Amino acid sequence: MSKPYVIIMAGGIGSRLWPISTHQKPKQFLDLLGLGQSLLQLTYERARLLTVDDHILVVVNRQWLHLVEEQLPTLQKFQIVGEPLRKNTATATIYAVNKVANLDPTADVVIMPCDHIILNTGKFQQTIKTAIKHVAKHAEILTVGIKVSRPEVNYGYIQYLKEDHTGPIYPVKTFTEKPTKEIANAFHRSGDFLWYSGIKIAKIKVILDLFEQYLTETAQLFEEARPYLNTDEEERCIDKIYPQCETLPFRQAILYNAPNVKVILGDFSWSDITLWGEVYSAHEQDYMGNAVTGAQVAMYDASNCLVEVAGDKLVIINGLENYIVADSPNGLLICPRDKEGEIKNMLLDLKRSAGDKYW
Repeated sequence: MSKPYVIIMAGGIGSRLWPISTHQKPKQFLDLLGLGQSLLQLTYERARLLTVDDHILVVVNRQWLHLVEEQLPTLQKFQIVGEPLRKNTATATIYAVNKVANLDPTADVVIMPCDHIILNTGKFQQTIKTAIKHVAKHAEILTVGIKVSRPEVNYGYIQYLKEDHTGPIYPVKTFTEKPTKEIANAFHRSGDFLWYSGIKIAKIKVILDLFEQYLTETAQLFEEARPYLNTDEEERCIDKIYPQCETLPFRQAILYNAPNVKVILGDFSWSDITLWGEVYSAHEQDYMGNAVTGAQVAMYDASNCLVEVAGDKLVIINGLENYIVADSPNGLLICPRDKEGEIKNMLLDLKRSAGDKYW
């Protein structure tokens, strides 16, 4: 059996992790946990557990091509999928999938976001390999669902049919976007729901057929463009068709509509790094519950704080409890941890007065 292709989605901005994550250098290119590797590099290492190096593609906006090249210098040109415009994950996916189809139209493909923290890589590898074996025999698309451990309002949910399954693979009943606190509590109590991880596994033909059925116009644009992909004419062709493509998330365009979607249980530690709270949870903490990244940070009478300081700046924090302190050349954020949901709206307010200089 040939090795699968792995598509890493690296196109987000991560504005809710301001001021560390900015348009100039978004969260996927940052070492948010002090591990010595960015989220992109950590995701690439997980991809290497599943396949060979030249079967890994990274989808990214062209403004960040140089960051991918710096952090993953062994990638060949065809492995970096540069989007000229931000068109959300459906168009990004069909672009990368068509590039893979030109290389191997019978390939299995794994699509992974690059803003995850997965500590148990052995169980992750086992889960994805089980999914690949399944899709090799079934014309289905699998997504990885994570066991719900708390009533989280910032994740999507999958309702699955527990009584009808093949090993760890179950039919999907419903998808739910980020719920209210009350609904998240009900999902958590019921035991019938999983977190939607955003990881998908399927054969190339299955994905292309779904696009043709549910995102027809965009699929036709890429069908016409496909002979030019992985050639010197690719960029010119993509520049021409991208403005005509629809702007939808993959889950909304495909997963919510397709009849052949199933979920595989992901029995590994997982967090989606979209908010400072997830950075705190995934970060190593000291005996006072502080999670600190920074070369010269001194904590006095402080507890349960998240501190992110870039460079060698000397920072002294005294008397804070349950706060986020994030410092960068672009700005400084000091915010109670239970108020972080308001950060995005505060930034929108400030953009009206300060412009785009600080983002």
